[in-house]
Amino acid sequence: MGYATETAELAAGNNRNMDQALSFIENDGVGFESVGGSPTEVTRPQEVEETKDVPVAAASYQCDDCGKALANDDAVMRHAQATKHGRFSESTKKELTAEEKAAQLADIVRKVKEQHEKKVQKAQEEEKGEELERRSAGQAMASYREEAREREVREAARLRVLQKAEDEVARKRVLEQIRLDREERKAKAIKVALAPEPVAPLPKDYSKTMIQFRLLDGSTVKQEFDVTEPLMMVRGWIQANHAKETPFSLMMAFPRRVFTEEDMGTPLQALNLVPTASLNLMKRTNSLEAASELQ
Repeated sequence: MGYATETAELAAGNNRNMDQALSFIENDGVGFESVGGSPTEVTRPQEVEETKDVPVAAASYQCDDCGKALANDDAVMRHAQATKHGRFSESTKKELTAEEKAAQLADIVRKVKEQHEKKVQKAQEEEKGEELERRSAGQAMASYREEAREREVREAARLRVLQKAEDEVARKRVLEQIRLDREERKAKAIKVALAPEPVAPLPKDYSKTMIQFRLLDGSTVKQEFDVTEPLMMVRGWIQANHAKETPFSLMMAFPRRVFTEEDMGTPLQALNLVPTASLNLMKRTNSLEAASELQ
């Protein structure tokens, strides 16, 4: 413990008592004076001569605020300026013999050693505590990351299950729609198969027909006839009332048909001139007569 011994020797200099020496150590010597040579020159027990009663120069003053021993007026002034202390008195301490100073030094060395060991132990404990905190923080971070990873895995699994359920619902919906479409088509086919065939409406029993005539001059007239009357009755009426002097033939525009002498005895109903019809008057010519004969 060379470090502790040197520190103790410095603290014990100037004939300081135990409290002053410990204060010197705690403050690393700041604010303390060293008078009468280096503290390392303090006489050790093995170097002490048998002259125990030889007096050692003592400090002349003492700071009443901190108990520090001061050698002279200059030391008092410097101490007052450095510490702002203002209460001083003459020292009344008993002068220490060499043996007493050696014993005091040994006691100070012991206390310095204890204090040093406490500091070392405290530093080790603080370092150990910091290491434990770092380990705890590392473990907490690792645990947090593991929990986060597990949460991500669980969330991914939940989303997969949810997506699978949604896909299954969509698949069932499509299958159900296909089934409904098939049933609808099947029902329509059955309905068509079972539906009775449409019956052609019976021809209405008309007794009269209305015929419109387009005359040779382009004008039109209408006249009602019995459906049982032959076509010659129609020609006779139009000839008597609208074409007395001009020979003509009767023609149906659609479907195109020029009626001949053979048609004159056929009833209007048989010629499909009911319930209405439209006939055009055409001036008879040789070519028209030839065409009529060809029909």
